[in-house]
Amino acid sequence: MNSNLLKQARGEIEADLVLKNGRVVDVFNERINKLDVAIADGIIIGIGSYKGQREIDLQEKILTPAFIDGHLHLESTMTNVKDFAQQVISLGTTTVVADPHEIANVIGLEGIRYLLDAGLALPWNFNLMLPSCVPPTKFDNSGAVLKAEDLEELITAEGVFGLGEVMDFTGVINGKKDMWEKLSLFDDSFIDGHAPELTAKELNAYLLGNIKADHECTTPQEALEKISKGMYVMIREGSVTRDLARLLPAVNEKNSNRFLFATDDRHPGDLIDEGHINFLIKKAVKQGMDPLQAIKLATINSAEALGLDNIGAIAPGYKADLVLIDDLKNFNINRVFKDGRLVARDGKFILDSVQKEQTSINKNSKIYNSVNIGKIEKSDFILPVGDKYRVLELSKDQIISRESTVSLTSQQLTSSKLVNENLVKLAAVERHKKTGNVGLGLLKGLGLQTGAIATSIAHDSHNIIVAGIDTEDMILAVKEIEKLQGGIVITNGGQVVDKLPLPIAGLMSDESLVEIAERLDSLKDTAFSLGVTHKEPFMTLSFMSLPVIPELKITDKGLFSVKDFQFVPLVIE
Repeated sequence: MNSNLLKQARGEIEADLVLKNGRVVDVFNERINKLDVAIADGIIIGIGSYKGQREIDLQEKILTPAFIDGHLHLESTMTNVKDFAQQVISLGTTTVVADPHEIANVIGLEGIRYLLDAGLALPWNFNLMLPSCVPPTKFDNSGAVLKAEDLEELITAEGVFGLGEVMDFTGVINGKKDMWEKLSLFDDSFIDGHAPELTAKELNAYLLGNIKADHECTTPQEALEKISKGMYVMIREGSVTRDLARLLPAVNEKNSNRFLFATDDRHPGDLIDEGHINFLIKKAVKQGMDPLQAIKLATINSAEALGLDNIGAIAPGYKADLVLIDDLKNFNINRVFKDGRLVARDGKFILDSVQKEQTSINKNSKIYNSVNIGKIEKSDFILPVGDKYRVLELSKDQIISRESTVSLTSQQLTSSKLVNENLVKLAAVERHKKTGNVGLGLLKGLGLQTGAIATSIAHDSHNIIVAGIDTEDMILAVKEIEKLQGGIVITNGGQVVDKLPLPIAGLMSDESLVEIAERLDSLKDTAFSLGVTHKEPFMTLSFMSLPVIPELKITDKGLFSVKDFQFVPLVIE
C-alpha cells in the first residue's frame, strides 16, 4: 500500500481531490450523510471531513455510486461501441456487463474481439461475457460455432468476465456434454442465466450448473422462486421487454438485496429519450420504490451479485466512480466521475477526457461482409394449402409469442383476408451459408396492412426475418438487405420505401447514435403509415426467431414449438 495514500486517508496531508458539501448516499444503511469524499489514484480513500489539493463544491447535491448494467447486448443499440459508451456514461452508467452473442453468432471470435477491443478503449468498466450458445440451438443456422476450446482462447484476455447467458437450459438440465464443458471452463467465474418460465425440479437441475442470475423473469412468482433457490434476479427494462412494473411487487425488505437492474436490449431512441439505468431508477421510484432502495439495485446490489468488490458504493477502497444528481425525484445527471476524473457534465460526455484511440475496421473483413443469401423463389413465400394454421401471436411489451390457431381455407388466403384477421406472412431466410432455407409462418398482432418489413437482426442466429402481406414485397425487402449487407428495409408496391443500412455484421451501423435514432424514427413512421401498431416493430420482429423463448417461434428451418422443443407444421389440418 502506498504510504502517501494512507497519510491522505488519515488526514495528515491533503488529499489529491476532495468533493465537498455533497449529500452522500450510503448504500449499506440506505441513508444520506453530509460528508466530504476524498479521492486519490482513482479510488476513494476516505469519507468524513477532508481538505484537498483540489476541491470541488457539490453545492449540497446528491452524490451516488455510478450505475451498473448487469446485462446488455451492445449490438442491440445498432450503433458503434464508442457512441453507445459516451451516451450511457453521460447518464451515469460506468460499468457494463456485455454479452456479445449477437455478433458472435454471425462471425464468431472475430466479432467478439472487435467488441472487446472497442470496449476496452473507453473510460468505463467494461466486462465482456463469452457467449455460451453459438449457435444458440441446433434448430436454425447461424454463422459460427464456438465450442469450449474456442472460448478458452479468450478466457484470460483483458476484459473477459465470465460466461454469457446460458440459453440452452435443456442442454444444462439433460447433461449435454458440450454445454457442461463450457460451464466447467467458467467454474470460477460469473455465469449468467437465461431461463424463462423454468420452475420446480427442472430449475433445480439448471442451477447445478453454478448459474448465478436470470433476467428473463416476467412475474413476481417466477422471481421469488428463483431467489428462493439462490439466484439473483435482474429486473429488465429494455425497449421491447419491459418487466420492471411487473416485477417490483416481488421486492421487499427481506429479499431486496437479491435484485438488480439490467437493460438487455435498448434502442437508440430510448437511450436518448428515456435514458439508461438512470431511467430504470426513475421508473422504479415512480412505481413506489424507495429512492435509496432503487439506487441500491443500480449499484451495490449489482456489484455484489456480479462479484465486483470495488465498485457500487461510496466507501474507502472503492473506485471513485460517482454520479452527482440534483434530487431523488428527477434524478437529473449533473456530473459523472470515472476513477475520480470528470467524464460527463449535465448529461453530456466530455470528449477530450480519457478517450483512447480505437482500432479501425478493415472494410474487407467478414464484419462488413456477412450477408450471403442462397437462391430464393416466390414459392418459398406462398402459404401451403390447408384449412387451419398455427399462428405466432404477439404479446404486448414482451418477446414471448403465444401459439394460437386460425381457420382459413386456401381460398381465403388473400391479402385482404390476412389484413382483416390482423395476420401477416412471416419468413426466416438463412443468410450465412447460402442454403436457400426459408421458414414460413403466420404472425398475428403486428398490424401491417400492406407491403413488407425485413431485418437482418433476428435473435440469436441473425438470419433475415421478414413480415409482409405481399410476396413480391417480401422478396424485394430480403434482396435489398443482401445489397446493403445488413439492415432494416420497408417495401411497398414493389418499391423500397425506407431503409437503414447496418453493415457491421448486419447488426450495427457506423453512424452516430443520434443519426441512427433519427433514421429509426423515420422507419417507424413509415411502418405506422402501413398499419403497424406495435411501438417497437423492428425489435419485436427480431425476437420472433428466437427458439428458446416461449411459445412458438420461426427459424429458417420452420416453425418451432419451445414448449415441446420440436418443429411443428404450419398447417394443422
